[in-house]
Amino acid sequence: MEHLVLDASVVLKWYFNDEAHGQKALDILSKYISNDINIVAPSLLEYEVVNGLIIAQKRGRIEDNKINIAIDGFYDLGIKLKNLAWCYQKVFSYCKTYHCSAYDASYLVIAEDEGITMVTSDERLYNQVKKDLKWVQWLGDVKI
Repeated sequence: MEHLVLDASVVLKWYFNDEAHGQKALDILSKYISNDINIVAPSLLEYEVVNGLIIAQKRGRIEDNKINIAIDGFYDLGIKLKNLAWCYQKVFSYCKTYHCSAYDASYLVIAEDEGITMVTSDERLYNQVKKDLKWVQWLGDVKI
């Protein structure tokens, strides 16, 4: 079974049908639901998803009554979330090397530690790491 690390930029596309590469993100979700792939992420994914949905509501992209449904659905997926307490030095190293946030670096560290592909639709992050970290893929390039 294939394993992937997905960052919040990919997961949030599950909730908005007007997003670029949204169908690819939904295809990944479909493969996860059918047990064809496994998704792993740092524990901060749950906070980023909830925050992203709240921001979307403030911007009028999602109705109040759908936020709870979306959040409940996310938790019901049972994505394997990994604690980051063991890896702060590596997170710091990635932050310095790639001039990224600790959030972004956390996804990189989990993917490296698990030895699996990370998928992102964060163009800035992808462009910063693509030369060195071949296991990071742009969502638009992912073959599902």
